[in-house]
Parts: sequence; C-alpha cells; structure tokens
Amino acid sequence: MTQVLGLLLAGGEGRRMGGLDKGQLLLQGRPLAQHVLQRLQPQVQQLLISANRHLPQYAALGAPVQTDAPAWQGMGPLAALATLAGQAAPGPAPDYLQLVPCDTPHLPADLVAQLLQRLQQDPSLELVYPSTKEGVQPACLLAQWSIVASVPGYLTQGGRSLRGWIATRRAAVVPFAAAADFANANDPQTLARLEQH
Repeated sequence: MTQVLGLLLAGGEGRRMGGLDKGQLLLQGRPLAQHVLQRLQPQVQQLLISANRHLPQYAALGAPVQTDAPAWQGMGPLAALATLAGQAAPGPAPDYLQLVPCDTPHLPADLVAQLLQRLQQDPSLELVYPSTKEGVQPACLLAQWSIVASVPGYLTQGGRSLRGWIATRRAAVVPFAAAADFANANDPQTLARLEQH
C-alpha cells in the first residue's frame, strides 16, 4: 500500500498575524490546525505536525509533534523538511510526503489523490503542487520521500525559500478548479472572511 506522510506546517512566526500562532487561531470555535488536520487525515496514512510553540495544544490534536532541529530554526517551512530528513518518520517508511499549511481550513478532499495521480503518471517528476486561477500553492506540494534528503544541503548552501528549493527539483503543477479550497487565513482580514463563510 502506498504510504503518504502528511506534514502540517505550523512552525511559522505568524508575522502577518502580529506574531500570533496561526494554527491556534479559532475558526468556528476550533483551532485552524484542527480544521486542516480533519481535511488531511482521511487522505494520508500517517500524520505529523511541525510546531515550535504551543506544543501541548498541538499534541492534543492527536498527531505526533516535531519541533525544528536547532540547526534549522528560523529557516521557514524548509526547516520542518530538513528536520524530518535527519530522523526516521514516525511510522512505516513513507513513499511520499504531503505538505499542508496550518491556515488552509478548506483543503480539497481529493488533494492527495489528484497530486498522487499526476506524480505516478510521470515517473520523471519528483514533486507536484496545486495551481488555481489565483496562482500556485507550493506549500501544498506532494513529493517523493527520497528527495526530502536534499533539503539540508539546500539550506546549508544559503537557500531559504520553498519555491527556490522546488526550482531545483523536477516539478509540475496540477490544476485545481476551486481556488476557494486553498484560501488561507494568513492575516486577520482573511480569517474574518473565512469565519463569515
């Protein structure tokens, strides 16, 4: 059986939220991260949360919590991947890694299935990520597990951006029809709009 490890990215500094921990902000009375996990859980075989504060609250959501290794702290979402590359996954060795940000509560129910289909159709690809009419969603990428090992080297050489790392790999986009499925609450105004919907 194909093993997909879902990694929820909740380790950021929340600068556009005034330094608040986005994954712990409430939407309809529940933390944003909980909404995302409920969307992702049926689609993957294993779950892991990357967080650097409020660890007991994240652990209460029911998945193992990983903090960024000291060498990678402050290096954005790639810090979570570099940390993961340096240790064994929590369960059976995964075939693929699915990233999701903690502030996208309406992720499509077929996110993993669509990305996996594209990746398996073309064996030359190393990773794929969604695109909508509003742009690309690199933080929702699905990658071959084997390429996660390249992240520490990319960071060591001074690379910092997720898009920059993607540019070093064989990647493709997968079109998704509903841009609203990827709406993310990365500032107070967007969170308020999501609350209204």
